[in-house]
Amino acid sequence: MEGSKQSLSRRLGREQDHADNHTTTIPFDLIIEILSFLPAKSLIRLQSVSKLWFSTIRTKNFIDLFLARSKTRPRLLLPYMHVESKKRFILSAPEHNKEEDKSASTVTLRHDMTILDPLYYVISRPVNGLICCVRDSSISVCNPATRQIVKLPDVTLNGGDMYARLGYDPVEDQYKVLCVMIAKFNSFGPYGQDIRQEHLVCTVTSSEKQEWRKIENSTIDSYRIFSGGICIDGVIYYEIGQSRIVRFDVRTETITIIQAPEESDFAATFPSTLFNYKGKLGGVDYKNVMRLWILEDAEKQEWSSMTCEFPSELKCLLGSYVVCKGDIHNGELMVFHPWSWSLKPFFVWYYDFKKESIIKKVEIKVDGEFRRIHGIGEKTCQMLCYPGYFENIRFL
Repeated sequence: MEGSKQSLSRRLGREQDHADNHTTTIPFDLIIEILSFLPAKSLIRLQSVSKLWFSTIRTKNFIDLFLARSKTRPRLLLPYMHVESKKRFILSAPEHNKEEDKSASTVTLRHDMTILDPLYYVISRPVNGLICCVRDSSISVCNPATRQIVKLPDVTLNGGDMYARLGYDPVEDQYKVLCVMIAKFNSFGPYGQDIRQEHLVCTVTSSEKQEWRKIENSTIDSYRIFSGGICIDGVIYYEIGQSRIVRFDVRTETITIIQAPEESDFAATFPSTLFNYKGKLGGVDYKNVMRLWILEDAEKQEWSSMTCEFPSELKCLLGSYVVCKGDIHNGELMVFHPWSWSLKPFFVWYYDFKKESIIKKVEIKVDGEFRRIHGIGEKTCQMLCYPGYFENIRFL
C-alpha cells in the first residue's frame, strides 16, 4: 500500500511539473485528506482533472474514507413525486447535529437527483446512501451522490405483489436486494385469501451476470408484509403483522422471525416506527406515554424498554393515518410526519430521552429557485421522509 502511494505521488508530481515547473509537489496523503472533505458533487467533477485523479477518487480506500466522514454528517432523504408531471426528485436536508448551532431552526432542501423514469418510486430507507426503487416488476438501486442507477433483472409477478428491501453486508462489502414475492389464492371462500411467498436475493453489481437466487425457507409460515424496512449492521428488518418482525441476515441469506414484546404495538404500526438505536433495532410506541423498545439480543429475543411522558407538542401528529417515526443519534429521537402532499414547510422535532424533553424543532423548506425551475406549486407533490441518509461516492 505504501509503495502504491509513493508511486501515485511521483506520477502526480510529474503531471504538476509538466503543467508548471515552479509548482511544489503536494504530498499524496495530504491530497487524499483534502479531497475527502469535499462534497460528493465536487468529487464527481474532479474525476475529469486527470487519469490519476479519476483512479484515486474511485479507489476503495478513498471511498471508504469519504463514507466514514459522510456518516458524521447525516441527512434526511426526501424523495417526492410531482403529481401533474409525474417527475420524481431526490432531495435531502441536514439532520440536527449537537455540535452545530442549536439556534438554527430552518434548513433548506437540496436537490440531489432527478429520476427520469416517472414510474419508479422509493419504497424503503437509504442504506449507506443508496436507495431501492421499484416499478411494477422492475427493481433498481440508485446512488443520488453519483447519480448512478443499477437496474436488476426483472422478476415475474404472476398476479401477486412484490416487496424489495436493500441491505448491506459489511463483512463481504456487498449490497444485496431481498425481494419477497407474494402470491394470493382464494382458498378460504370469497372473502379469504391464502398467501404464499417466496424469497429471492440479488447481489448489486454493474455486471451483466446479475441474477436472482431463491432462498429455500421452510421454517417460516406464510405472512403478509405489513410495512417498514431497515438495515442495521448487516441485517434487514421489516414488520409482518401479529407483532412479528422478519430478520434477514444479508451475508448468510437466512431468515428468522423475531417476536415483538406482547405489551407493545410498534411492530403493527403503519408507517413503520422501526429505527436504529446505536446499532440495535429499536421501536417506539406512541400512546399516552412514549415507550422506547430496544432489541438487546436477537438470538434470545430479549428486549429492554424505557418510558417517558408523551410531549404535548407532538400530540398534534397523532391520528388515524399520520404516525411518528424517527431515528436515534446520541440519545435523540427524531419525530416527523412520514409524508406530505405539498411542498409547504414541515417540521422535525428532536426529543432527548435523557432529558425527557424536546430540545429542538427544525423547519424544512424547499428552495424557491427549485420551485421556479421545475414549475412546482404548493399542492402538487407527494413527499416522503427518511432519516439516516449519507453521501456515498461508491460506483456500483
